[in-house]
Amino acid sequence: MRKILALLALLLLLLAEALIGPSFARALAGPKMVLKETSFDFGAVEQGKTIAHTFIVYNKGAQPLRIKRVRPG
Repeated sequence: MRKILALLALLLLLLAEALIGPSFARALAGPKMVLKETSFDFGAVEQGKTIAHTFIVYNKGAQPLRIKRVRPG
């Protein structure tokens, strides 16, 4: 009886690995956004003056990185 339960447990683990393993591996190998800097202080800015700053974004992942929305702080 113990051998049958152990065999069933092993089969269940193998089935779970076969079903969950590939999707988990793909999630780990997905896109990974890395920013050189996460904030920037413009200091004192005169009213009406246009200011700009460029944030450099790197994709260190294995899949394409899609930036769908940006919200300024």
